[in-house]
Amino acid sequence: MATTKDVLESAKAELNKAIRGEIDTEDVPEAVGRKKLELEDKILRYFQNKEIERERKEENKILFEEIEAFFQDLETDEDLVLQLPNGEYAVLALKAYVKDIFDKDSLAQELLIAKDELKTPFDYSILTSQGKLTPDMISKHTQTETVVKVRLSKRKTKPKAKKK
Repeated sequence: MATTKDVLESAKAELNKAIRGEIDTEDVPEAVGRKKLELEDKILRYFQNKEIERERKEENKILFEEIEAFFQDLETDEDLVLQLPNGEYAVLALKAYVKDIFDKDSLAQELLIAKDELKTPFDYSILTSQGKLTPDMISKHTQTETVVKVRLSKRKTKPKAKKK
């Protein structure tokens, strides 16, 4: 299958041949017209594929939410392993993530400055060099949060059972 670049190169070559007199100029408009139709078809298929991709992405999002709700209703600590038709394995598991949340608003209030003055690493370095900002202040305004999410992944080999 010819790529769009190939189609354009071919049309350009046809025009150059006509200019040099190697082919009859009456054939050029027809050849260019065909190339233009091919290009329009490729553009149309491209945008159709993009639309299908968006629809599939939305459908997968809804499916994952349903899977997530079903798995949480099971109330199990074990991973769910399902063999797929192609021989691979789908693994549905709970995964815990540790997340640090930095509260710029409260730090800005403590430093008595506007929140906008805490945007870049350069801002933090200037406040640190001036002695206004200390590592203890950063630690004080950082909370650690554990987030548990359902994770769905595909593996080529059967996962081993977790040790308790």
